[in-house]
Amino acid sequence: MKTLSEELTEKSIAAAISAIEIYNKPDFKYREETFAILMVNAWELLLKAKAVKDAGENFDAIVIKDPKTGQPKPTRSGNPLTHEVIYLARKFREDSASGLTEPCHDNICLLVEVRDNAIHFMNRDLHFGQRIQEIGTASLKNYLDLAARWFGADMSRYNFYLMPLSFYHGFESAEPVSLNSYNEQTRNFLRYLEAVEERHATDDVSGHQVTVCIETKFVRAKTAEGMPFRWTDDPNAPAVTVKEEDVFKQYSLDFNAMVQRLRERYTDFKSDDKFHRIKRRLHEEGKRFCIERYLDPIHKSGTPKRFYSPEVFKEFDKHYTRHSASPKRGDEAGAVQALQ
Repeated sequence: MKTLSEELTEKSIAAAISAIEIYNKPDFKYREETFAILMVNAWELLLKAKAVKDAGENFDAIVIKDPKTGQPKPTRSGNPLTHEVIYLARKFREDSASGLTEPCHDNICLLVEVRDNAIHFMNRDLHFGQRIQEIGTASLKNYLDLAARWFGADMSRYNFYLMPLSFYHGFESAEPVSLNSYNEQTRNFLRYLEAVEERHATDDVSGHQVTVCIETKFVRAKTAEGMPFRWTDDPNAPAVTVKEEDVFKQYSLDFNAMVQRLRERYTDFKSDDKFHRIKRRLHEEGKRFCIERYLDPIHKSGTPKRFYSPEVFKEFDKHYTRHSASPKRGDEAGAVQALQ
């Protein structure tokens, strides 16, 4: 039998998938508003599931009680009134161990603002639609992270993304019209959005975000036979020439740089037996996570040195607790700096 938190999580994921499906329909006139309504619902259910799970599957953890009597406040039908999404998001943001960061909290607030003000968004253009999509894309990114972290949810079987606006309109760049051309409520919302973004201005996209912009670019293939490639030991695989500097763009961390990044990333990281067990397992995965570089690479002589891909952080995330605030440097940016 499923627990209450499991049932709430399933409903939450169903709401998120419905939000994406509605948004990605080629011709849907109420796209942004419907997405916001369903995605806010998905967030509220996920946060309630987390609160119930933390309380040992106790439903009272999400019930609003009368401060005088201590009894649950009733809805119009007489059922217990439960906490709404903003209250729950604020509570988890205040708990540094929850993993819900301030950018994630503010993104949820923006999403709720879209939902609550949907009736006012009458005078819209492509720029306005793009701004709403940036909120929604960040919200999905944050949601995926917490659903996996809190409940081990695997959404790999879903296309968990919003179709870029360029696929609907034929171009990506959308220049805003004069702010005065919008109605007063829309102008207020856009100013609020810009103020929230300013508080969280950063180039790091490794953690939770307030808004995320997806850029698409259509280019002609250099040849009709062009194909993606990956590292392989298959002797029958197509030959590809790769320069040494190209290799180190992928394997950009030496051991000391990796350990430093792990200390910055996690609250409970220690260079102990647990860490070395995980590291040895990554070594066994071959070129997926690291490579060995010898002083004489042809004869493989001399003391070898390992270089690691930023992909290792995804593995360590499964074993350690990340800081509630995202690091100032992205994984890739920190990795590149480590070699300089």
